This record gives sequence, C-alpha cells and structure tokens, in this order.
Amino acid sequence: MKKVFPLLLGVLIGALLFGTIGFASGYQRQITVDFLPLKFFFNGVEKHQEQNQPAFIYNDVTYVPVRFVAETLGQPVEWDGENLSIYIGGKSSGKQKIIVGSDATYPPFEYQDEAGRYVGFDLELMSAIAKVSDLEIDFRDMPFDQLITALVSGQLDAVVSGLSITEQRKTAMYFTEPYFQSGLVIAVRPDNSSINSLQDLKGKSVGVMPGTIAQEYANTVPGAKVITFSSSDNTYEQDLIELEKGSVEAVISSYPVVANFINQGNNLMIVGEKFAVEDYGIAVNKNNPELLEKINSGLQAIKANGQYDLIYKKWFEDQ
Repeated sequence: MKKVFPLLLGVLIGALLFGTIGFASGYQRQITVDFLPLKFFFNGVEKHQEQNQPAFIYNDVTYVPVRFVAETLGQPVEWDGENLSIYIGGKSSGKQKIIVGSDATYPPFEYQDEAGRYVGFDLELMSAIAKVSDLEIDFRDMPFDQLITALVSGQLDAVVSGLSITEQRKTAMYFTEPYFQSGLVIAVRPDNSSINSLQDLKGKSVGVMPGTIAQEYANTVPGAKVITFSSSDNTYEQDLIELEKGSVEAVISSYPVVANFINQGNNLMIVGEKFAVEDYGIAVNKNNPELLEKINSGLQAIKANGQYDLIYKKWFEDQ
C-alpha cells in the first residue's frame, strides 16, 4: 500500500528544495521537504520534472505541489530563500493570534477618527498588553449588543469595549482584573431644571444604548419611557445626540462618554451624582483560561512599568 501525503508533503515544481513549510494560522508548523532527483515515476512511468507538474509518486510516496495546497486553502505562497522555508499564507510572527471584538462607536474608549483609523483608550491599552504578552491581535468592529454573543459562541477570543464586570456576565465569560473604574450619570439639556436624580426620571423619556448597564438602571425607574438608540446608527453617542435634538428628556450613560461628548462642545450638562460605580474588564472566552492568564499578566506588566498611566493620561487627562 502506497503512502499518501495529500496536503503536507509537497514541493514547488521545478525547484530542488530542502526546508520547512510554515502555516500562518496563529502558530508556525514545520515539515521537512526532501531533495528530489531530476527524474521520478509518475503513474509508474519515468518522468522528468516539468513546470506545473501535478502530484506524482517517488519511492512509494505521493507528493503534492505546494501551490496546489495553497490554491485549495486560498492562500499565497512565499519562498524564503535565506532560511530555505516555504510559507503558505505568509510568514508567521510566531505570536499567538487572537480575535478581539470592540464596538468602535464609544469615544474615548474606541472609535474611528476623522482619518478612519480605529483609536481610543481600550484599543491602545489592548495593543500595549498584546505587545508584552506576545499576542497578535485581529480587531473586529461590531455593535455592542452583539459582542457577548460572539464571544460566548467562539467567534471572538476576547472583548475590550468598556464592558462592565457583573456577576451575571461572569457566568458566561471570564473577566480580567479591572482596568478602569467608571460609573453612570444623567445628562440633560441646560434648559431642563426638573431632573436632578434617578427619581426625577419618573414619567420622563430616557435615552440609553441597548445591552448596557444604563439600560438596566433606566428600566428600574417607575413610569419612565425608556428609548434605545443602537450603535448601528454609527456612533455610541447616538443617545446623547438625540438628547441634544430633543428626542428624549434625559440620557443615562457612562460618565467618560458623557464628559467626552460635552468636552467636544456639545450643549448638554451632567446633573446629580455619579452612581452605579462599575469596573471595566477585558472579557475572555471561557474555553481559554490560558489566554485570560496571558492578558492579566500583560495588564499587570504595563501597570508596573508605567505604560498604563501614560495611556490613561492621554485619553482622560481632562476628565
């Protein structure tokens, strides 16, 4: 019975190679590619190597050209002559690749700037953690109310998006140690003097973002008409925009978000005291405790070396 290696044992046709093949899928995998003679047997008939030669048999081993493997996988092939290596899908960095979800409509934590670049405190923090933890991040932008479902289902490895640590959420996912302490505030227009606390929201229209702690608190106010504004409206500040337009009488939202919105020159004000003080954490899929440990170690490292303080000052020095 002949040995068949349909995918991994391959050669680039027309070349005599000895090296390794690296597959860019988060980790580098290696196999040996042997020198081949100028002639070989194809279907039992002696042949010489030709360009575009299909799979062939040599010494009872079936060889499949690397380009066929790459075409099947839909990946490019890269030859590193210096290291005598073949890479399918490009060279691997050797770092663990993870997919991290974030709703980039939540300034100053994550958003797109005028140039279309993804920026913000959370994203810069996560990039700093990745650097010291030997991680390679693929950021995915998606609506906030889809992030938890995507994490639990395994579409994401982690989530960094101003996510509050709650006991209910901890049953479905891991959280790192807290990296930011926030809280909720009530925002109104300057001409509104009737609202100064949660109790004053009775019978009032209150804007919130869906899937947030703010929505949970709004729902506890008797008689309040709670209206949600989805981040699919292109900004996590949509509730504040609607408040300024007069669509609702008040908004409950995270203090940093409201403060940032007002600092941009928008005509709103914060009333009452900050409440529901909450910790933000990076959420990790429960099937990956090793990743949780890596991210926690990275967070501790950037706090110890002062990098966390620099990032915090950059994004919150005026708040």
